[in-house]
Formats: sequence, structure tokens, C-alpha cells
Amino acid sequence: MSKTPAQRPVATFKHGGLEVSVWKNQTKSSDLYNTTIRNSYKDDKSGEWKETASFSPTDLAILSQLANQAFQEIGQLKQEGRAKKA
Repeated sequence: MSKTPAQRPVATFKHGGLEVSVWKNQTKSSDLYNTTIRNSYKDDKSGEWKETASFSPTDLAILSQLANQAFQEIGQLKQEGRAKKA
């Protein structure tokens, strides 16, 4: 999935530094949806925001809820897309 700088997610779900974003990818036949997952934290030494691919057990519990929200949103977006074609 290629993202241009102007492209924005169609939905984003956040909790603390955790973020699940839903991206729309248009094809000739239909709209496809993908997700990205980010975990950001503020570095204590530098004060800069950084990203990590590591998740604590608590993060995983929160991510499951955020992923479920993203899943439901994608279902709604697909349903709306089918209604527009009908």
C-alpha cells in the first residue's frame, strides 16, 4: 500500500501512545482497507517522541480493543460502499 503525503487514514483509534489507523485503498473493482499499528513513547532522556515495535501485555489488551474497533469500522465502510453501488 503506497501512501502519498496528502493521504490520511479514514479512521484512527487511539489510547495513550497506541494507535490503530484504517487506510482506504481504491482499486478498479472495489475499495480495500488496511490497518497500521503504532506504539509511541516519549524518551525520558531526550524528551523526543519515538516509536517502538514492542508491546507490553497491557498494550496487547488495549490493542485487541482498538483492533476490534477498526474491524467494526471497516465492516461499516464496506457496507456503505456496497449501498452506494446499489
